[in-house]
Amino acid sequence: MLLLDLKSSHRRVQSAILIYLLFCVALNLGVWAWFALHIHGPHIFPLGGYRDRFSDLLLFSGKYQVAKDPRMGNYDNLHGTLFPRNYPPFGVVIYLFLLQACAPYAVPVLLATMLGGVAVACALLWRRVRRLEGYRWYMGAAIFLTGFFGWGTLQVVMRGNIEGLMWIAICLGATFFARRQYTGAAVAFSIASCIKPYPVLWLALMARHRRFREVALGIITAAGVTLASLLVIDRNPLRAWHHISGKNTFFTNYVVAFRPMGEMIGDHSLFQSMKTLARVVRNHGLQFSYQEYWMHPNDPLAWKLYEVYLPLAVLIGVLVLWRVWNKPVLNQVFALSCITMVLPFVAAEYTLSLLLVPMGFFLIFLLEDVAPGKTPMSMGKILWFLLPCAWIMATEPLLTLHGVFKCFALLVLLAASIAIPLPSTLFAETAA
Repeated sequence: MLLLDLKSSHRRVQSAILIYLLFCVALNLGVWAWFALHIHGPHIFPLGGYRDRFSDLLLFSGKYQVAKDPRMGNYDNLHGTLFPRNYPPFGVVIYLFLLQACAPYAVPVLLATMLGGVAVACALLWRRVRRLEGYRWYMGAAIFLTGFFGWGTLQVVMRGNIEGLMWIAICLGATFFARRQYTGAAVAFSIASCIKPYPVLWLALMARHRRFREVALGIITAAGVTLASLLVIDRNPLRAWHHISGKNTFFTNYVVAFRPMGEMIGDHSLFQSMKTLARVVRNHGLQFSYQEYWMHPNDPLAWKLYEVYLPLAVLIGVLVLWRVWNKPVLNQVFALSCITMVLPFVAAEYTLSLLLVPMGFFLIFLLEDVAPGKTPMSMGKILWFLLPCAWIMATEPLLTLHGVFKCFALLVLLAASIAIPLPSTLFAETAA
């Protein structure tokens, strides 16, 4: 009866969230049930290669570490190097702290910190929405299931990536921003950008809203954290920078190359999705030759795709900027999150955890603005946001086009963010 009565705004919101939850649960149960029934066959573990779990962290360790599989491969001879090359200095310090100071418990410390942050964020969101009139119990289930079992979270855990720590900083910054505590937001965003660079776009969002003083503080904070990190590595900052930066092979091995197919499957960037589709066309189908599954650096076809992608990425970026410039804040947050997951040359699946931030804001918007009738929104428009989110957060089989489908869902969500205004009282906006 709930799904049939869509005349009232309360029912539309409740029905849409229930559809989202059922869609996610059905996909997850289907994939895990199939794996359980074929566990002794050649089918891959639903979250990726089991022997490579936590590899983004433990691959660099030279010490004994809890939870490290002895069968883990020594890719590119990275074993014992302590940190990945060309990471920001603060990211390097985090690696050194986890692998050296926390050994042999690097993984438990990382996961406890990250999952503790997810638990706090989910609990605070649940406390915020459970008092609202349109709230129903399954909305709380959707919050915690998405937070802990969303695809981005599962991949952060499976890979042991410090993206989870960066997510905590972004989540804090977004919370401060929504509460108009702009100084705290700027500091949090600047610290996040010291771990990986793309959170600097959140400072650009603050600049769009004329918080120039806070943005300047954020830049100063980022510079201070970077300098302090270099001094931790070596007393001479220039020598420290030379030590942590190596020969940059990113362009040759990632941009104008075809990565191993097992790696490209889990990449949802538009550029890598174009490469995957090009591989399908080149091989006349999804059944690749043995050689096609492996690394092809400096590939002529990849060069051509790179030349096509550069102007395409600029066009998409300018179009999105133009369309969301005067849109409500929630539209800008959705668009910013999608852009950071679609337009980079490489976007591994743990980056999908960034989508949890706008999804949390969107739930508040639905219950505070749409359900009471402050902002009219049809069922179709609500599902335009929720169904792509459900596909992105759910677990799907790791097949050849896995990343391509995730990329398509992100593009659909990006289109929704530039087409449907989301004026939210959370950001002091009204439908008028």
